Amino acid sequence: MKTRTQYLALALVLLCALSSIAWRGARPPSAAIAGLDLLPPLPFSAATMDLPRIRDERRTRLAAVKWRRLLEEESQYAVTYNGLTLLHLNVDRARAEGERWIEVSLKEQMLYAWEGGRLANRFAVSSGVEDNPTVTGLFRIWARTVSQTMDGGDRASGSYYNLPKVPWVQYFYHGYAIHGAYWHSNFGAPMSHGCVNLTIEDAKWLFNWAFPDWSGSTAWLRSTSDDATLVWVHE
Repeated sequence: MKTRTQYLALALVLLCALSSIAWRGARPPSAAIAGLDLLPPLPFSAATMDLPRIRDERRTRLAAVKWRRLLEEESQYAVTYNGLTLLHLNVDRARAEGERWIEVSLKEQMLYAWEGGRLANRFAVSSGVEDNPTVTGLFRIWARTVSQTMDGGDRASGSYYNLPKVPWVQYFYHGYAIHGAYWHSNFGAPMSHGCVNLTIEDAKWLFNWAFPDWSGSTAWLRSTSDDATLVWVHE
């Protein structure tokens, strides 16, 4: 004959089992979360979930998912925030076909505006300082705006900055942009946090010359497959 204690223990076991089944049924399936099916299985022990290797693998796979989704959902745009593009990234092709393209020489601290193989204009620039160098490579301008506030750095280290109404901004890779600078006049020497600084007058000329075409609107301009200006940044 089962004692009262045994009955209570049995009832507790059944209650726990039912609760576990109900909780599993309430969870959304993992496949419903975009990209989760592409991630490696979670390790059994929670203590190992933050291992650098696992973290890096998850970040890489999620980045691939986001990049693919960006191409699918915003296929009307040729260029994404990371400078990748469905267009050709080829300087020789730009020269041969008379395309408008921009060359930035970090060694010379100069920007050259080309129309095919013809030099349309040239300007002295200020690129990133040694601790915040300007990224190099081939890109396409992905977004443009007439004016915006730029801030960054760190208050604790004294590197924080907040610059309102930065004019004639053209982004070519993540937060790297070509834009006007009113807070210094030392063009021809590195001065920036990574962007390519121009005088306000030069930045306006380049903004009006480059694509996408500007109609005078203050709205953001996004590049399409027909009007993304090539940018070549090199040492």
